[in-house]
Amino acid sequence: MSYPELKSLESDIATCFRCSLCKMVPLPVFKKQEFSNICPINSHYMFHSYSASGLGYMALALSEGRIQADKALADIVFSCRTCGYCDMACNFIMESKRNEINMTLRETLVREGLAPEEYKRTMQNLKDTGNPAGLTHTRAGDWAAGLNLKKLPEQKADILLYAGCLTRYDKNALLSARKMAKLLLHAGVDVGILGDEENCCGLPAHWMGFKDNFTALAERNASSFKGAHVKTIVTVCGACLGTLKAKYPKYGINTGIEVLHGTELLERLIEKKKIKLTRPLNLKVTYHDPCYLGRQSEPQEEWKGEERTVFGQMKYTVPPRKINYGTGGVFDPPRAILKSIKGLSFREMYRIREYSHCCGGGGGRAEMYEKMSLEAAKDRIKEAREVGADYLVTSCSHCKAQFEKASSDINGHPISVLDIIDIVFQAADID
Repeated sequence: MSYPELKSLESDIATCFRCSLCKMVPLPVFKKQEFSNICPINSHYMFHSYSASGLGYMALALSEGRIQADKALADIVFSCRTCGYCDMACNFIMESKRNEINMTLRETLVREGLAPEEYKRTMQNLKDTGNPAGLTHTRAGDWAAGLNLKKLPEQKADILLYAGCLTRYDKNALLSARKMAKLLLHAGVDVGILGDEENCCGLPAHWMGFKDNFTALAERNASSFKGAHVKTIVTVCGACLGTLKAKYPKYGINTGIEVLHGTELLERLIEKKKIKLTRPLNLKVTYHDPCYLGRQSEPQEEWKGEERTVFGQMKYTVPPRKINYGTGGVFDPPRAILKSIKGLSFREMYRIREYSHCCGGGGGRAEMYEKMSLEAAKDRIKEAREVGADYLVTSCSHCKAQFEKASSDINGHPISVLDIIDIVFQAADID
């Protein structure tokens, strides 16, 4: 069996010398031993196959015909939460494409028909209903009922507020979207929505390795965005931001429209005094950087060049291939907002920004790997408690739902979880 996509990545796979940095925080940013592990699957399974290095060498063995694509391999590959940390760790010391290798291996197994049946049902739901849960009793625009937002493209607006499909089956996500809309209306922003015409951003398809499904949905969405004739798309959920800003271009889909996360726009409005944070909040908080709002939202430039070898083994590229360090994600706006709120005490965790620990809720159908995914969330909650926080704040609906699920299962040490939009809404005291 020939696997040309994996074949093209063989030289990147072979650069791995099993340093195991993909399993832990790089030493220069190491702060505490208890919170030094960072790969969710490796922390749980404690076996080399469950790591970027292990996945890479299995991809190489598959490409070279030394192993077969089978269910045993698929069980390991699909356990990965696709958080992308391995890219940051490996790029700390060399040039690599660890996350691309992982995703290409996943897409290869999907084409071989080895995707779990649950994944296939999710893809059918996306195709039939435009949302991964397959819900038909709620509509995409229901979250905005009574807000009198402009309906695009029939009406015109500068900004499209993209709520995300989680608002259809997660009450907290729905409330955060409503609060974001109210904040924008209060600030006099010219904003509209697609309403019932809004579809899922496609991230579940990307997570699960269904490349064709993802690109089809992305192209459909891109057409809707262009047809709305807006200057900017603002997402409520961090996962949607990373998908529209970085994953669409990665697969050749460009809208030419600026994409911002809600925190980026809120920070601008606060600086311009369009939103005034007048109400003090006496809270001890820490902030969790979502994977797809942080490191995974950094766009990758397409590279075209030549790979060369010297001394029979050392490889380099001409022209040099740009290395993505994950530092171009949305890290500063959420922190700037939190630090601008009166009475609020903010403290950082140990694993932050591009080295943030995954909540465990990504990667597609986390409930299939529930023990492992919840362990990741519980470890993060423990870290938040360690730095003295009473509230764990994030800016992704998926992360918030995952932390709430994990927190309710922690005996004696639960933590309150908030979306940063909820905090801004409280501090603005507009309702």
